[in-house]
Amino acid sequence: MRMSSVNVSSSSQHVLHPSAWKQFLAEIGLQGKLILAFSMLLMIGLSTSSWMFVKKSRETLEDILGEQARQISQTLAMAATSPYAGNDTEELQRLGKELLKGRNIVLVGFFDAQGKPLAVECRDPEFAMHRMVGTENNGSAMRDLMQVKRRFYPTLGAFLQINAPVFDMQRKRGDGPRLLGYLTIGISQNTEEAQLQRVSLLGVGVGCVIFVLSLPLASGLVHRIFLPIRSLVTATNRIANGDYNAHVDTNRPDEIGMLARSFNDMARRIREHQQQLRVANENLAEANKGLEEKVKQRTRELEHTNARLSSEIAEKEDFLRAVSHDLNAPLRNISGMAAMLLIKYRERFDEDIIHRLERIRKNVELETDLIAELLELSRIKTRRQKMEPVELGTIINDLRDVFENDLRQKQIALIVESGLPTVMCEKARMRQVFQNLIDNSIKYMGEGATKEIEISHRMVEDAIEFQVRDTGIGIDPEDLPKVFYIFRRGKNTAEVKGKGVGLASVKSIIETYDGRIWVNSEVGQGSIFRFTIAKRFVPALGGNGKPSGDADGDELAKDIAA
Repeated sequence: MRMSSVNVSSSSQHVLHPSAWKQFLAEIGLQGKLILAFSMLLMIGLSTSSWMFVKKSRETLEDILGEQARQISQTLAMAATSPYAGNDTEELQRLGKELLKGRNIVLVGFFDAQGKPLAVECRDPEFAMHRMVGTENNGSAMRDLMQVKRRFYPTLGAFLQINAPVFDMQRKRGDGPRLLGYLTIGISQNTEEAQLQRVSLLGVGVGCVIFVLSLPLASGLVHRIFLPIRSLVTATNRIANGDYNAHVDTNRPDEIGMLARSFNDMARRIREHQQQLRVANENLAEANKGLEEKVKQRTRELEHTNARLSSEIAEKEDFLRAVSHDLNAPLRNISGMAAMLLIKYRERFDEDIIHRLERIRKNVELETDLIAELLELSRIKTRRQKMEPVELGTIINDLRDVFENDLRQKQIALIVESGLPTVMCEKARMRQVFQNLIDNSIKYMGEGATKEIEISHRMVEDAIEFQVRDTGIGIDPEDLPKVFYIFRRGKNTAEVKGKGVGLASVKSIIETYDGRIWVNSEVGQGSIFRFTIAKRFVPALGGNGKPSGDADGDELAKDIAA
């Protein structure tokens, strides 16, 4: 495994926006927040009022124009009865032209009983009447009779359209009226809309004036409200600088007055406590002389423990920040939606879409696996598993079966030294150590003449040293110091897939057994990973498998794990 460079994801970029907003709110203070809240409420109120006014005005305007259209259509229907009865299309055209002279009339159309146009007049000669009126058959015409429809045409703008029937009312009484045809009238809304827009702009201008005039008033009120609070701040700063005689002269019956009285009472108690502490410190000075050496000894022990715990907590916080956002839920949703689309519409999608959806699912699986590995990495030192005696030779033989296919395909020889010791450890995590190291060697084996992975061990002082040697591509010297960092990969490993978590996990696991891990490597000559495990974790050497440290340190570790 080699170092991987961390890519700035889109999710990390989005985090900057809430941080910038919080920083802005912190800079303007409580007084600025109140003014901002007042401004937002005023803007919302003015915007809502303007929107409701425009909406109601537009509805009223459409009702008025619609009624006007009905009256005009009824009048025109009565005037067109004779031309319809005599099939006088010239007269119908004349009526249409006369009516088109009106300010708001943009189109007039006459149709026979079958919906065929007899005469059509429009302000736009290119206007396609049959697309707008919907009179292709009698059924549609009957459904639209005397119904005001809102239409839009690029050259005519927005207009209201109404279809009206034309009846022959002069037939004999017993026969009833005869349908002669239909007529369509379009009344433009452009003039009224323009007037409504001017009124709306006037309303917006008045609202802006009100908003601008209200800001100084709001600022003055907030400034006056915060006067006693600023007095409290001044008195607090005096106390912080050692002046315990600070006092707030604010006599008000409201909550701010209660706060001032509480502050004065607090300052009085602080003065009393300071006096008591001075007396107590003088008495303790003599008693502390006899305990000074014990305190120093205990301090050294605590410093050692705190240094170890601080290092572990710092590492855990690094990983927790990497997975602090709830990534699993949106990733599951993305995978679920992709799966649903594949199940439901696979037959409709072309191969490119299906391929992209499959890639989405595979990428989601990779990301969820990475999150799981990061979370496991953050828990290695704080959530210990069951300790039990584990034969390392058995573990490695099991891993040989796991990597059998990869070893055969790449023609790699896995050489395991006989007599590997039994270690008191967490079986799953010790297996993870060797699995990651073997997998790392297989990935970066390269195409050399000799392909070998050798696992051996030896005794060194108060620990056992294990060695995993390979004949792979090696590691660049510049990359060696950071090879066990998370998300770091070497310069010569860009083409090899990896998450950049495996060796960081190995390092964390080894450190829980009071060991360390390091690597020696040359480019083109392979790498040798070495790590140690303390002797007390080896039962054959008299180890009990328990970490070192006193009872207090163990309890503190349990608290951190909880």
